[in-house]
Amino acid sequence: MGGCHARRLIAFLIDVALAYVLFFAAARLWPGATAQIGADPAPLLLSITFGVRALPELIWRRSPGKMILRLDAVGPRWAPLLRHAWLLLPVPAALLIPTVPWYSMFAAVVALSAVFSPDGRSLADRAARTTVIQRGRGCALPG
Repeated sequence: MGGCHARRLIAFLIDVALAYVLFFAAARLWPGATAQIGADPAPLLLSITFGVRALPELIWRRSPGKMILRLDAVGPRWAPLLRHAWLLLPVPAALLIPTVPWYSMFAAVVALSAVFSPDGRSLADRAARTTVIQRGRGCALPG
């Protein structure tokens, strides 16, 4: 895995870790609210992850993980909503057919599309017309 892909993966994992922290903080503060989600917390976790990644990118052009690793998302202003839509796609599918690991399937497709792409852009990057770049190094990365 190249340095660019590794930095993006680490940034994503930081964002997911933050989403888990927020989920468990909500469960601690409002036990009744999180009890409503039932046995599968994935839809709520995916929604929180979408919020942690897309909303900061709308405002500051980078998610918390990208801020830490000095990565910038370059593209149209609305692009983060479309780029991170793959996080929300499994939510209705998981509610309709809970036995299928929808999130794993979507994550694998998005990740592999970036790894096997000649320019390192994922399907989500192409759909949103974005590129993620590393500040100061000229290393173009998929969004």
